Amino acid sequence: MKLLFFLSILTIACAARGQTKDTDSFRVRYDGFYQTVGDIDKENNDTSYFYLRFYPDGRVISVTSEGTAYDLREWFNVEMDNVSVGKYEVHGNKIYFSTTDTSGTVIYSGKINSRYSLVLKAKSLINNYSDREKYYFVEITDLK
Repeated sequence: MKLLFFLSILTIACAARGQTKDTDSFRVRYDGFYQTVGDIDKENNDTSYFYLRFYPDGRVISVTSEGTAYDLREWFNVEMDNVSVGKYEVHGNKIYFSTTDTSGTVIYSGKINSRYSLVLKAKSLINNYSDREKYYFVEITDLK
């Protein structure tokens, strides 16, 4: 009985703090891009960003660009030749996918933190580079 009371209080406390997990928390979004900062070249004042875009049919694309998410909205889509393409799978809050282009494949695994972020480990089969990054969602209202 004490355990049931404790679990009820814990559930109420988490709900009050906005920490409950609903099924929308474990879905990727299709109305924009996920972005993380890549390389920062202080000498030339350039920054590269890594972008991911997910589609409802299970496809995902990735690209590295110096442009902002808004700059990419016109051309960053699955029909373009210069993007890496793959398929993703979501199991609970876990997400798995790889993307491939003419230079090779990058494998990703991680978790969906919320409706607004992903934490992913990436392993390049091109150059053996690996890293862990947090991707933040950028909504694009006029997405092509």
